[in-house]
Amino acid sequence: MTPQQIDLLLEIQHRQMVALEKIAITLEKLTPNNAPNYQYPLESFKTFNWQSISATVEQTDNYGATVVTWSGQQYIRRSPANKFEPAIWFSRCTKKKEDGTNEYERLITFKSLSQTEVEPLPQKVNRIIG
Repeated sequence: MTPQQIDLLLEIQHRQMVALEKIAITLEKLTPNNAPNYQYPLESFKTFNWQSISATVEQTDNYGATVVTWSGQQYIRRSPANKFEPAIWFSRCTKKKEDGTNEYERLITFKSLSQTEVEPLPQKVNRIIG
């Protein structure tokens, strides 16, 4: 093979790599990675049918699922020990913010749905819907 042929092959290979990188970037932008944050009653956590949301349980403990996979991503069980209402959710870190803190997305949240307080509609909205 001549030096010119080798140079031509290297140039073709370089262009293919650039094209593949552009395709990968475009696919990342077109493929939404946002988890839906489904809402279910806290009481349904232990017996929840993970297949109903196209998720697979990867790990469990005596309380139930601890790690699930959805859309190729793993989500970890979390439950706060604080003053807020009891809840369990599955989330994953999606990126680091500029301030260095993590940004998360939630796949699903189990919480008490019966204690949700609904605010009354504003007067101007009430007039419109009559």
